Amino acid sequence: MIEKASELLEQFIQIETQALDEIDMRHMPTLGSAYEEITKQGIDQGFAIPKGLDLKVVSGFISVGEEMLPQQIDGMLVCGEGKQYGRTQEYIYSIDQVLCIFEVKKTLNKADYIDAFDHLRVIRKKYAEFFESKFDEDPTFEPNVDAARKHFSQITGKDAPEKYSQINNLSKSDGILFYSLVQETLAPLSIIQGYGGYTTESGMRNAFLDILSEKGEESGEGLGIPSLPSLVTTNGFSIVKGNGVPFIGINEDHEWAALLSTKGNAARIILEVIWSKISLYFDVAMPWGEDSDTETAVPLLLAKPLETEDSAGWCYSPIRLKESDLSARESQQEWQPVEISKDIKSVIHSMMVFGGYVDLDSIDEIASSHEVKLDDLLKRLMNTLLFKQVGDYFRPISSLLHMVTDSEDHDFISSSRERLDNWCERRGIEKSYVNLIIME
Repeated sequence: MIEKASELLEQFIQIETQALDEIDMRHMPTLGSAYEEITKQGIDQGFAIPKGLDLKVVSGFISVGEEMLPQQIDGMLVCGEGKQYGRTQEYIYSIDQVLCIFEVKKTLNKADYIDAFDHLRVIRKKYAEFFESKFDEDPTFEPNVDAARKHFSQITGKDAPEKYSQINNLSKSDGILFYSLVQETLAPLSIIQGYGGYTTESGMRNAFLDILSEKGEESGEGLGIPSLPSLVTTNGFSIVKGNGVPFIGINEDHEWAALLSTKGNAARIILEVIWSKISLYFDVAMPWGEDSDTETAVPLLLAKPLETEDSAGWCYSPIRLKESDLSARESQQEWQPVEISKDIKSVIHSMMVFGGYVDLDSIDEIASSHEVKLDDLLKRLMNTLLFKQVGDYFRPISSLLHMVTDSEDHDFISSSRERLDNWCERRGIEKSYVNLIIME
């Protein structure tokens, strides 16, 4: 379903853009409005947004409490009814009704890049203030942190607080990471959509890194993870956050790539982040269909939370690559479960015996029996992004883990039953799963 919907959205955008380009329109505000309308109507199509959820795409303004923010929004995906702004076709929506904010640019050059970056950063800062105000109004307020907990464990390999109110139990560096991930799952998406501009992936990547560097030199403030745009697209290239909504980026050294770049069908990337947001907002499953392909995303910005005695902040490591290195890869690759070695399989069997948990001493014994180093086994276990450490014990991040063995005695694991089913069917593998279920 996601594949077909993204193709339809891409075709809609191409047809409408081509029709617009054939008109000799020199009045820039009118031209800008025309491109904004393409985005609004494209996302509002029935194949893009499931009906029955009271969702619509409008332009207008966002309010935070009694304050109406001055930034005019090109397009925003909203839930419920807003307030019409006089007799215009603009609407005012409370920030907690907004799922996604679009900044639309006919040509995404550096100046427009910076303008959109600053525009969206102000709104995300206002959301953070709105979020904090909820605790002042109601000290018992507890936001849903289920998704953020999963992403925190994938990035750190550690257990996350069960409630947001337990954030102060974390170290300063873990606290700023957990806070950012909570913001990422709850705040409106911020999307910059360019209809033209950068013609290479490396050019788009380097421009973003240059902007980030210049912003840091100007003030050094306000450049935390939540202030960065959720997605930037132009000419089929995308820069997307690796925040778990839905992309997650972690390299072999278990460093977190907070930003990734992709190439190919940008409309698919737009739908993936929007559908993931809708799923989180309403706690519903989206019609992904077989969803057998994944984007070959390349890390753009590594992010590491650091702490001092009094505070915590972000250390960014940019990754600049040549276009020849980026263009050599395929835009997509087939999804597959994680292939595991026999020592990790033994760890999973031990978890099954001991209620889903296995202690460090037992893993050390398994490492010795397989003649591997303990540190190497733990690193490979964590690099699956499916396990976490809880005290002296290790367990799956999800309460449900599936393991299957193919005809050549290769073992695979996944926490997604639907994707694993599809993968086995394509390969003719019998779906005789070993299931690890943890009763929470």
